[in-house]
Amino acid sequence: MEADEDRGITLELVGPDNLPDCGIGCVLNPRHPGFKPKVDWLQRRFEEGLRYLLFRDGRDRPLGFLEFVPGEHAWRPVDAAGWLFVHCLWVYPRGQKIGGLGHRLIEACLAEGRSTKAIGVATIASAGPWMVGAEIFERVGFECLAEADRFSLLTYRLRPGPEPTIRSLKASRALQSGLHIVYSPQCPYLPKSVADLQSVAAELGLNLKVTILETPAEAQSAPSYYGVFALLWNGQVLSDHYVSATRFRSLIRHHRITASSGSRGTL
Repeated sequence: MEADEDRGITLELVGPDNLPDCGIGCVLNPRHPGFKPKVDWLQRRFEEGLRYLLFRDGRDRPLGFLEFVPGEHAWRPVDAAGWLFVHCLWVYPRGQKIGGLGHRLIEACLAEGRSTKAIGVATIASAGPWMVGAEIFERVGFECLAEADRFSLLTYRLRPGPEPTIRSLKASRALQSGLHIVYSPQCPYLPKSVADLQSVAAELGLNLKVTILETPAEAQSAPSYYGVFALLWNGQVLSDHYVSATRFRSLIRHHRITASSGSRGTL
């Protein structure tokens, strides 16, 4: 898309044709368990209008990326039709040394919103794990529209139109009896984490039910505001972001979940 002549930096729009060359951003090793699921997920999402902006240096190494979609296809529990919705913003340590790449990625997304006559750009941010904090968006001019749990819905309005809203999660959580993981490979780190937790559950004799979100509509009805991951016990969210096997064991002990407490069964 554009080049920074002084540093050999390029900002590229990644799509089906150049995805094999550009990669998926936060996971570089194609042998990583989450690499292919994320590639497959991206290929399907490109058809729904997903945009993936990638900064690379002169050696073709990724420096930072931003992933966004039309709001009606957001993989978060929001109603945001007419808006663009940012899923992920990630700047690598080598990119952080350059400075300003995160802001430039957001500005490029805003420029896309202007050119497509979107109402604006929205995102869900959090100071907690595995999400970008609100500060980087607020410095560009985003405002907090709503809050739920540890999450904030941030918006940058470009033209008149209805505001996006955060959905209630009560109904989706109420459906999750027993021990559940609900997830999507939208985050490429999740498939390995889920496999690790399945191994621990099998070792402990627990029936861990795993549901893979297949569509934006399913993600918009997910039981956590992170959207693409939730670990639940009888409708209670034990974690709204992926956890290690060690942390999973700790949660099992803390909540006194055993095979005799109604979670035994076939994995």
